[in-house]
Amino acid sequence: MPRRTAFLFPGLGAYSPGMLAQARKDHTQVTETLDEIDRLSAEHGVPPVSEVLFGAAPPAIDEMMDRPAELLQMAIFGASVATHRLLVDAGVRPYALVGHSFGEIAALVCSGAFTLKDGVRLVCARSEALKEWEGRGAMAAVGADEELVGHLIGALDESDLVIGCVNGPRQTVISGPVDAIERAGKAAAALDLFFTRLYLPYASHHPSMRGAVTRFIMLTEGIGQHPMDHPVISPIHGRRYADGDDLLRLLGECLVLPVRFTDTVRQLHARGVTGYVETGALKALTRCAELTVPGITTYAPLLDPERESEALRSVITDCGDSTWAPPPPPPSTPEAAPAPAVEGGEGDEVDEVDEHEPAPGIPEPASADREAVLGRLRELYGQALEYPPDLLTADALLEAELGVDSLKQTALLTRVAEEFKLTEGSRGLRILELNSLGAIADHVIAHADGQAVR
Repeated sequence: MPRRTAFLFPGLGAYSPGMLAQARKDHTQVTETLDEIDRLSAEHGVPPVSEVLFGAAPPAIDEMMDRPAELLQMAIFGASVATHRLLVDAGVRPYALVGHSFGEIAALVCSGAFTLKDGVRLVCARSEALKEWEGRGAMAAVGADEELVGHLIGALDESDLVIGCVNGPRQTVISGPVDAIERAGKAAAALDLFFTRLYLPYASHHPSMRGAVTRFIMLTEGIGQHPMDHPVISPIHGRRYADGDDLLRLLGECLVLPVRFTDTVRQLHARGVTGYVETGALKALTRCAELTVPGITTYAPLLDPERESEALRSVITDCGDSTWAPPPPPPSTPEAAPAPAVEGGEGDEVDEVDEHEPAPGIPEPASADREAVLGRLRELYGQALEYPPDLLTADALLEAELGVDSLKQTALLTRVAEEFKLTEGSRGLRILELNSLGAIADHVIAHADGQAVR
């Protein structure tokens, strides 16, 4: 049974030069989607986004900021829609779609609530509605929790500063006038807090932008909505959207209400969602999800432009339904008699192969003695942590004695599951119980027979 997975649709800023260039070579959905977006965007006077993404020298995000705002936004929107399409076509069935701010438009399009044509119109309408506010506000990420940032705002006595997004346990975004954001930055520096301005020319998720909501709703009048094929959960409205909702009004309200991403991730985790796939560039949302609920599995397939195809295959393998397959095309000619079997080809009678058979050179856990497994674990952990193997004794506590935090432990335990070919059911490796190499080795040996971890 595939893991329960949520697709995360990032907002503005989820852009990387070269994104989707490799993926489009293996997945026709990328070219088809972006060609369609180019055609639809032209109706709104937006230049072709494909020429930007797949040109000889794709521009960096700061260069994109000097171009029409709709171009960058269409690139981010198009990347999410194309990634969703290719993953769904490959058999990945998301439990829920989650859009972060601007990403809610792509999430709703991918759910079937809006057509791609109307999605392009929504992107353009949102950009147009915000034009009046450009240069009048800013946003910044602060490396602290919501409570501390609230105290910071209070200490500065900046009534126009608000918390715009709660993205993670230690990432809170503030929104407000430019000069107030600058003063907050100086205060954060004095407190040795991480602080960075976002690539946005306005104060989104701020109550002062109420006029933009009215403008957006007016610009989107007449757009029809349709029943959703996938559930969409809004971190802004704090609930699942319903077919009976006025989605255009709710999208407009997203411009002034705060994003509470951490709450949504915790709610999804409580419902058994263990896989989180970022459909856009970089890994801002999956990183925040990891920090919010340690131990989950995350995927950011567009993070590295050189490894997109490999990363997408990992998502399809781990999260796809292995029983799903696209329907075969109708035969154009009568079926021919089976050809004689060729050695190594289709038609050979071969012994059934155990898909969980260990790779060559790896001790088979069912028969491997504990020392052999421990030896391989020392190599794996030593290379990843850059620790000398003799420091990694069987009983050394990974976090308490060796300082390996829970995020690193989770990532390494995932590699252990892959290395020793543990079955899907036995991959629920728990860092609180498996807190030493000895405990991990015992787990590998005990569950090598394919039984699910209890």
